[in-house]
Amino acid sequence: MTIIDALHDNVAIVGVDGAMLWVSPSFERTYGVTSEQIVGRTTYDLEANRIFFPSVAALVIKTGQPVTVTEVNRHGAYHIVTGVPIPRDDGELGFVVSYSVDSRYLLQMHAEYENINALLEKTETEIPAIPGFCCVSDAMRGIVETIGRLARVDTSVLITGESGVGKNVLARLLHHLSDRSKGPLVEINCAGIPGALLESELFGYETGAFTGARAGGKPGRIELAHGGTLFLDEIGELPLELQAKLLQVIQEKRIVKLGGTRPVSIDFRLVTATNQDLRALVAKKRFRSDLFFRLNVLPVDIPPLRDRPDDILPIARFVLDDLNAKYGTKKRLASEMESLFRGYSWPGNVRELWNVLEQMVVVSRGSIIGPGDLPRHMQPHQVALPENGMSLRQALEDMEARIIREAYARHGTTVAVGRALGISQPSAARKISRYCHGK
Repeated sequence: MTIIDALHDNVAIVGVDGAMLWVSPSFERTYGVTSEQIVGRTTYDLEANRIFFPSVAALVIKTGQPVTVTEVNRHGAYHIVTGVPIPRDDGELGFVVSYSVDSRYLLQMHAEYENINALLEKTETEIPAIPGFCCVSDAMRGIVETIGRLARVDTSVLITGESGVGKNVLARLLHHLSDRSKGPLVEINCAGIPGALLESELFGYETGAFTGARAGGKPGRIELAHGGTLFLDEIGELPLELQAKLLQVIQEKRIVKLGGTRPVSIDFRLVTATNQDLRALVAKKRFRSDLFFRLNVLPVDIPPLRDRPDDILPIARFVLDDLNAKYGTKKRLASEMESLFRGYSWPGNVRELWNVLEQMVVVSRGSIIGPGDLPRHMQPHQVALPENGMSLRQALEDMEARIIREAYARHGTTVAVGRALGISQPSAARKISRYCHGK
């Protein structure tokens, strides 16, 4: 199946003479015709026979301008159709592309938005108690309140935020609070499985689908989520060809396993997460716009830990209690550690906080964890005189390395690091390559 075949839009390509050159599968379903019955005929003929009326392509050919009309097909269904002229290299009209969205899809989306708006109008929603989850700051309390509301409907949710902020925790909370908590929560990290294997992991396969396929086949993660929640983490890493298949599954709630022909109906609630800017990926043609809008019905963005300092110490205390139970210790933080923790930027967010505390619990000798137990990367502003014959140039280079590593961990790209530090992108790239990748 090609990517364009998976479009849910009613798309038609019409020649400058009005001849129908191509129609999408959705066009065939919407108008109740096959491509064989359409391709080769003219848009004027189809208009005269009321397959659709009026013909937006005919109006574009006549005016040479983009046109949007309300069209009715022979079944009495109305569609808002747009026609766009596509010029040749010499500027003359080459062909016309017309498109509209299936009215059934629009009605489905409208119903989902109505459900969401009704929920968001309720202002006095209690924040659910979450074992092991700290939300002291107003920002996180608002997010948890929103999650509690969204749990009441089956709307697709896209959770965004930097790496390590706890997107998977909120996805699990959403499942736990919903009626689907009686069903399974199936998680898969789209960045953690090679693209060649990801399709079989998602969709499953039948016996003999490919070399090495086990006898009896295998159910995919989507099928295993039947009756529950499917959580796709790092959705921005999903290959384009699988994006088309996922879009079709979302729309039709059916899958076909690799090597199979029989569709299997699936009922699941979809939750996705990413630390990438999907809009930017759409602009770069690396993520399908129709899938993005289908996932982004209501986004939930988690702010980084540095933007919600009120959460730092409560999370640290919870993590420390968990680690003490894990290692059979009774360690606690010295009072001066509180200001150090709140003053640190935590580029790795909650994940970094957890790792730092675990490191200190394991390696510290006493029962009180103090500043001397902090890992070196958390002391970028503690500048000591050069020791052991270290020159001033070496000391400055060491400080530059720590600043670059922290900036790269926080911002993730050479462009963003250059902008944050006031240096050019090529300079940022060279320094990151040198200090972060050892080149």
